[in-house]
Amino acid sequence: MLKTLEFIACHLPRVTANEVLRFSDTVEIRDAQAFAAELEAFVQERLESVELPSSIEIEVETVEQTLARKAAALRADIRWTPGETEIQRGRAAMLEAFEQSHNLPLPDFARLANKSRQQIYKDIDAQRLLALNVGRRGQRLPDWQLDPVKQRLTQAVLQGAPGLDPWTLYRALSEPLEGLDGRSPAEAVAADSVDAVAKAVFNVLGVELDSGPRARKR
Repeated sequence: MLKTLEFIACHLPRVTANEVLRFSDTVEIRDAQAFAAELEAFVQERLESVELPSSIEIEVETVEQTLARKAAALRADIRWTPGETEIQRGRAAMLEAFEQSHNLPLPDFARLANKSRQQIYKDIDAQRLLALNVGRRGQRLPDWQLDPVKQRLTQAVLQGAPGLDPWTLYRALSEPLEGLDGRSPAEAVAADSVDAVAKAVFNVLGVELDSGPRARKR
């Protein structure tokens, strides 16, 4: 804590030789530089000798303290939680996406993939296939995964960002991206662009790849 006048004294500009020339009509100044130094010392002594009430004290913040204070001002006292209306709207939007024609029930996907249901379940557990789930309505799989190239992209995203939920990954893969000329990653990917499109998806998700095959949250 610094007293107000002490703080001011520490930050006053120094008296210069040119400035003391204003007194030349009143006193004879033989050495302007020496006079400026003496005047500077005199002002500092007078300021430091003044005692102020503690109520007028000010605190000098560090950069860290300033940032912490500003961050605290942006933080809500009560954590936001979605109300019943928001929950209902979110569930309705999820159900609408779940029932899109390109999201196939698991038995239909297994038949078109020429695989058993058990194998599809294994692929889902091993993060080779993306599956969506809404309550007790069973699982549905985006039909783009029937294409080997698109399935490679989906698998790369699943295994590169294992901590993210399937719905987040689904939207990142199925919604248009400006960097892909307005096409979704699932639409834009080709055999020679799987890695590049997967990187675009990771950028949208806010994750970056480590030196290994997985990604981490930024």
